[in-house]
Amino acid sequence: MTNNILDVLTYMFDYLFEEAEQDATHEIDNTELKAHLSDIGFDTMRIDKALSWLEKIATIQDGKIKPFKTTYQGSIRIYTKTEKIKLNAKSRGFLLFMENIGQLNGNQREMIIDQIMLLGDASISLEDLKWVVMMVLGNSIDGETSTQWLESIVFLDENRTIQ
Repeated sequence: MTNNILDVLTYMFDYLFEEAEQDATHEIDNTELKAHLSDIGFDTMRIDKALSWLEKIATIQDGKIKPFKTTYQGSIRIYTKTEKIKLNAKSRGFLLFMENIGQLNGNQREMIIDQIMLLGDASISLEDLKWVVMMVLGNSIDGETSTQWLESIVFLDENRTIQ
């Protein structure tokens, strides 16, 4: 089993959604979640990093950290050299596409890029970027996004058009 932070996050989300479907009244605390993730083979350090990664999103949403200030509508995002290494042209194009169709604002884009940069991988595939977009937008207070629509961007066939 690969053992990067994104693997832990995606498994964790699947597990939590599955558990919620089976019993909506049962809340899983961090101790129980860590034990489950460890039991299936995830490294404790990666589990802690994944939970910390999620905590940062929650902290921004709670207003404990000031969100990124993006005030210029229609401005162009210039990526740093390090960001270009982490996000290839296809991934950067996807973020621009999401902005252009109105599903992502500048503040959310910056949150996504920031969270991507926190991941330990050298580069992020488009598939992994879509998972991060889903996680950040799913926890965003900047407008409501349909859960069904969010899932469609992650599981969408690349040859289809988003409507």
